[in-house]
Amino acid sequence: MQTKNPSIIALSTASAVSVTGLAFISPVILLIKDHYNVSSNEVQLTITIYLVAICISQVFWGPLSDLIGRRIVLIIGAILFSLGGILASLNLAFEVFVFFRFLQGIGAAACLSMPRVMLTESYGVKKAAAKMSILLASMAIFPILSAAFGGLIGENYGWQVNFLTLFIFGSLVFLLNFIHSPETIKDKKKCLTLRATFIDFRYLFKQSSYLYFAGVSSIQAAFFFSMAGFMPYQFERLGASPTEFGLWFSLTSIGYIIGNLLSNWYSNRLGLEQFSLIGCSWCLLSVILMFLSEIPVISYPLTLASACFLFGLGNGLILANVLVLALSSVEQKRVASASGILGAMQMFCGAILGSLIVLLGGDKQFWVALTIVSILSMVSILCCYRGGLWSKTMKP
Repeated sequence: MQTKNPSIIALSTASAVSVTGLAFISPVILLIKDHYNVSSNEVQLTITIYLVAICISQVFWGPLSDLIGRRIVLIIGAILFSLGGILASLNLAFEVFVFFRFLQGIGAAACLSMPRVMLTESYGVKKAAAKMSILLASMAIFPILSAAFGGLIGENYGWQVNFLTLFIFGSLVFLLNFIHSPETIKDKKKCLTLRATFIDFRYLFKQSSYLYFAGVSSIQAAFFFSMAGFMPYQFERLGASPTEFGLWFSLTSIGYIIGNLLSNWYSNRLGLEQFSLIGCSWCLLSVILMFLSEIPVISYPLTLASACFLFGLGNGLILANVLVLALSSVEQKRVASASGILGAMQMFCGAILGSLIVLLGGDKQFWVALTIVSILSMVSILCCYRGGLWSKTMKP
């Protein structure tokens, strides 16, 4: 029987696992590339395989948590993430290293999906958006530290130490949630069947409002994940070292925190749908401003970092609101499956977008990457608008 609500701090550290595992490695991606003497496409696997693992396993963590509980799934995820971190630091063959990144992603998936479900189950819909904003703003502290210190540690002590640090972080997540995160599910399912899972998924893919808002969430999250792959190349062209890149790119997360705080204060006044639409439009504007770093007169790291800050701000205005809109648009008994699919869509889009940008030459030609992101930003605005219209027609 649940006696207390889970700790927001504990859930924030768990939610931060996925982005920390990405942001802490992004500043040293070029060091890993040089160490293993691989191509840009091959080193992109360091990010892509991690996101693919989160995508695939997140679909199954949700239904499994209905059977064994949210808390145990969260704890298992923290253990797997830690294990993947320490094994990836052993400086083994590149193929083995990529496999351990896949293992890390499996653990990160559980840590990412469970806090959203636990918050939804612990608080009413009215409080869920505010709590989600606090959680997302709190967890954004970790990618700031990851980006800032990831390059510094990797440049001075070697990229292997970055993975040892991820092991320590995963262990901290395990301890915090083992102590402070109670079970939130009231009635566990007696069995887990493929048929029941299929029925849940079929139901979800028929919910237009859920799909629109999940689409917005997926596109916006994919932007950050893909930027972790192609931004290091542009900052290097602008003369920034790995340490400097980490510091500049951390402004994205600072903007994200501010955006979440603004969302927490004002989203209920304007309406979640309207506030999300404003955020999507803001993100498109910030991506357009990134083109300024291609102009020779103002081609400096500060120019690009400023646009990244504005992008993070817009992202913060969106994600908490569309997460709540998506999860609250489905039946309560299917919220775990909905969270799993939503998270899987985010990671799948991030993996595909990041690989596509590098494949099309976005690592070498920055304008290519920005053009792709701009087009998807317009798609995000359209999905947000359509989701808002559909949500209003479904209200009594």
